Amino acid sequence: MSAENFMSFRYLFSKTNFNLVSIISRFSIFVLIIAYFSFLTILSVFSGLEDYSLNFSKSFDPDIKIEPKSGEYLYYDNAIDSTLSGYGEKIIVGKVIKGNVVVRYDEKTIYAQVLGVDETFNKIINIDSIITIGRNPLGNSSEVLTSYGLASSLDLILYNPSGIFEAFSINPNYPEKSFNPIRSSQSFVSSGVFKARNEINSNIIIADINKVRDLLGLKNNTYSELIIKAENSEKEAVSLQKKLLNYKVKSHSELNETLYKIMNSEKVVVSLIMMLIVFISTFNVIASTVMLIVEKEKDIKTLETLGMSKKSIKSMFFKHNFLINIIGGLIGILISLGAVFTQKSFSIFKIPGIDAPYPIVIVFSNIIIVIITLIISGLFSGYVSSLILRKLK
Repeated sequence: MSAENFMSFRYLFSKTNFNLVSIISRFSIFVLIIAYFSFLTILSVFSGLEDYSLNFSKSFDPDIKIEPKSGEYLYYDNAIDSTLSGYGEKIIVGKVIKGNVVVRYDEKTIYAQVLGVDETFNKIINIDSIITIGRNPLGNSSEVLTSYGLASSLDLILYNPSGIFEAFSINPNYPEKSFNPIRSSQSFVSSGVFKARNEINSNIIIADINKVRDLLGLKNNTYSELIIKAENSEKEAVSLQKKLLNYKVKSHSELNETLYKIMNSEKVVVSLIMMLIVFISTFNVIASTVMLIVEKEKDIKTLETLGMSKKSIKSMFFKHNFLINIIGGLIGILISLGAVFTQKSFSIFKIPGIDAPYPIVIVFSNIIIVIITLIISGLFSGYVSSLILRKLK
């Protein structure tokens, strides 16, 4: 071990003549521990909330959605079928019919959106995660799922024949070609209630696709959209768009473009704020190093007499300063990792109101961000200390 390395370690752990210098050095390490603990913990909490929000969006949006470029409906012809069949088991395809209806129950009337879904819907959309009351309807029946807003507005009764309500489709040609605004109707009974994502889509009915086709008077193989579950949604969406040029193909991120942008911008802002806090914390280390330089002035002169160059002395205090940053940062990171794993294992903290574990997740990229910040701030702090040493000399 070289003399400068030995002295940098010695000054790190040895006692000083003035107790204040030792106190400030320990306090600097403590501040760094808190700063890096907070940095990684906040990023982990933010990543957990991001995953929670995106998983919640998957209760409504598929990995990939195919829509017509013009008009309300697309025709599922042989060209689409052969294209999608070419992906084999890589994707699961579902068909959806959408329409606006008038719902009437017990002298109450309200507008709603009806979604007709096929048997693959539950394999693509995680609807079970947001069903708050009841269960999924039986296939090919008059049972439906209703959103909480619709069920609350109509005071629907679940499972019970007395809870049957009617949905009426509106004639698009009214009043030009008909004096009857109602084209057709279907009777439904709600088997479950789910929580809608927001107020915009609060009145929703999820029903069997054949019932909805009859209600809206559509022909076979006519759909509003195709929904797809894929392991690599971004890659498959790009591939499908190249093959289906006459249709709009959107990945999950494109369907939730605003949500993704908000999440990414918030993460950048939070990271920058935490980096600023870390850099401010390093000034405590710089102050403690400066005080150590002043106190060890006699030792520095002795080392110069013994033949140590000024460059080596600067390097000695640079390494001393850098070691303080590394020790404080690594301890803070390790404590943060322990806290995150404890929360994931034992769910100590709960989300107020719903008694669910507070979402938190360790992401490798977050650890890399914190470590890079640690190295940069350590180098910056050591460099400033060496500059101050030159000024003092």
